[in-house]
Amino acid sequence: MNANITRRGNEILVNENFDNGYALRGLLSAVHKATTEEKLSDVVLNFKHCSHVEQGPMVFVCAQILKHREHGINFELIAPEIPELQRLFRNTNWAHFIDPKVETFRSDGLEHLPATQYQDSTEQGRAVDKIVKVILGAIPQMGRRSLVAFEWSINEITDNVLTHSESPVGGLVQVQTFARDRKAQFVVADAGVGIPRTLREGYPTLTRDEDALEKAISEGVTSNKKRGQGNGLYGSYQMCGQGQGEFELHSGYASLTFVPQRKKPLRATNEGLPCNGTLVAVTIDFSKPQLLEEALRFQGRKHEPNFLKPYEQSCDGDMCFKLVDESPSFGSRMAGKPVRTKLLNLYGMHSSGRISIDLSNVPIMSSSFADEVFGKLFLEVGAVGFMRRFELMNVEDIVRHIIDKAIAQRVSTGVAD
Repeated sequence: MNANITRRGNEILVNENFDNGYALRGLLSAVHKATTEEKLSDVVLNFKHCSHVEQGPMVFVCAQILKHREHGINFELIAPEIPELQRLFRNTNWAHFIDPKVETFRSDGLEHLPATQYQDSTEQGRAVDKIVKVILGAIPQMGRRSLVAFEWSINEITDNVLTHSESPVGGLVQVQTFARDRKAQFVVADAGVGIPRTLREGYPTLTRDEDALEKAISEGVTSNKKRGQGNGLYGSYQMCGQGQGEFELHSGYASLTFVPQRKKPLRATNEGLPCNGTLVAVTIDFSKPQLLEEALRFQGRKHEPNFLKPYEQSCDGDMCFKLVDESPSFGSRMAGKPVRTKLLNLYGMHSSGRISIDLSNVPIMSSSFADEVFGKLFLEVGAVGFMRRFELMNVEDIVRHIIDKAIAQRVSTGVAD
């Protein structure tokens, strides 16, 4: 067993780091032994002495626990003793999926998406819409083509779960952003039959799992052409390769990783222990948008997906931005920052269209929120740009007064940040 993973009765202890495939497979092996071989129905996951985690392995563990719970096995979480990790477990929903007694954490409007379960196309669509909003609010100077590429990738990978995995609990998706580096990572995990098994339906000669994973990132490879075109993993891998991002895939006994800084960037290896399901982790670098666009070529043709559906609704402007749907609160500068970033990105993507900001059901907002969103936005795009491109709708008198005052004060300082 992995030295970081130990057993004590029905308790599985993660003693140090949980940040790679080796630790992940060690934990899964311990859970399998406790629940399948020893028939334990109550398992404790003890992360008390854990000092570092990564979102990919944690999301995959959560998907596996959802599957075990379907079979009547209960899990209890002992959270890390490090306060920052305690908050991370709560804010990412890992704590909730491991131990349902912990309430779900909602972060609508913030700069990440906690682990979110989806079991059908409707729930998948809602999750993707939330992810688009997260990226718009977190990555500055987001180009239209870059968002097209990201939205396409997350749609394809999450749809693979519903189309191919046969996962009894659907999938989990989580997104983390790194605004300073202009990067974002999304993780999709399921507890299904795994890539090697599904690919062997169409390619029975793939006897080694590592060969199956390498085949899976090739163009047009799918277990069944009637169910899909086989471009999701291929296109996502290409975006990482051309845009200097990273790509990680775990399924069956194998793992596949792409890290551009390595001497041999692409590696596929047999890990000796199985992952019953699939984990995909995609890190996209948005600093070179033309590379992302070039990656979305299938059989020589560029892909043209539809996106920004949440904003392409009927209203007085070309885009409808409902403020109540974009922020969990209107009381702090922190809540206002991703809202302003979204508006600036939409402003840049639609060079001539008007954006209607609908303030229905916003009875009050703080001066700091108004300054962060409207004061700084006015200064950044200029008076003419603001009045020509933005329109405020359904604004309470007191809210309009707060916004007007915030803009006037910000203009008087002449400082955007």
